[in-house]
Amino acid sequence: MNPEALADKILERLKDGPLHFEDILLHFKGEPYRVVLQAWGQLREADALDREIETGRYVAKQVVEEGTSR
Repeated sequence: MNPEALADKILERLKDGPLHFEDILLHFKGEPYRVVLQAWGQLREADALDREIETGRYVAKQVVEEGTSR
């Protein structure tokens, strides 16, 4: 999978609930590590990620803006 497609899948996964970066790595363990890092970098560059204050887990920014973060 290319980084752009994986970035979309990561965002979809984050909409299901907050995750640590390690959880993302485990969820997409079938993908090459380099591609996961490229996708993650694209999401960070696009400012598409936010974090929970209490846990430090990542969420998709839209989820935080809608007020549905956990």
